[in-house]
Amino acid sequence: MTLNTRHFRKTIVLFLFIQAIWNPVWAEDVAAVPHPASAWIVSPLIGWAQNEDLKTGAADSSPEYGFFAMYATPRFIVNNTMFFTDVNNSEVWGNISSFGLYGDPKARLTWYLGGSYVWHQINIEAAQMKMTITEPLGKIGVVWRIPSKHLSINPYIGYAQETVRTEKPAFMGGNSRNRSDIAVYGVSAYWHWRMFGADAKYYLSQDMDHDTFNHHFRVWGTAMFSPKVGVIARFEYEEQNTTKDTSLLVGPVFVF
Repeated sequence: MTLNTRHFRKTIVLFLFIQAIWNPVWAEDVAAVPHPASAWIVSPLIGWAQNEDLKTGAADSSPEYGFFAMYATPRFIVNNTMFFTDVNNSEVWGNISSFGLYGDPKARLTWYLGGSYVWHQINIEAAQMKMTITEPLGKIGVVWRIPSKHLSINPYIGYAQETVRTEKPAFMGGNSRNRSDIAVYGVSAYWHWRMFGADAKYYLSQDMDHDTFNHHFRVWGTAMFSPKVGVIARFEYEEQNTTKDTSLLVGPVFVF
């Protein structure tokens, strides 16, 4: 196997790895942070993640760095996440913008609409290669609130169109573009009580172009030391067509 071919394989694994860690579905989960009627919430994040190749069994791990900002009200949430990592001599930059719109905030059962847009760029100088990934996502569902348990349950379905543009030398096949249709079926459970917040999410993603199904599980936990300052931790396990990923991210939370 040539050096350039090895770099190309690493790039594909890296893309799946970053996609799993920074999947747009998770961005709205930070609504688990307890907050007043309306607030700005920001959180710098740092952590460690592991990627495993299901074909070879090989595993790779790397630190991740990110910055999250969100504006939240009882009926509307908008947020943005920026991140950077350097893995396998590759610079990876990304940005995720998301929103969520909810029905009557006092209703036991109401509707939910959400969406996001993802941009990733992976630069591998040694292989003279650059990959750009974009993915718009739309979701629709319902919210069932159980006030006595401080709990909300949110089943939903979604659709995303993922586009991967690759720029590489002619001897490696030249430039290319691949597009996939992704269906998402999920449920989230949110719990808030006093200065604590937590949520758990499970969803099944269906790659309709490759006829594959993958499982995803994610848990957030938040403890606020005061109404303005706290700490957050996030654990995630995700499967992709050829890899599986585990990550843990932590950071302070500031509410304005």
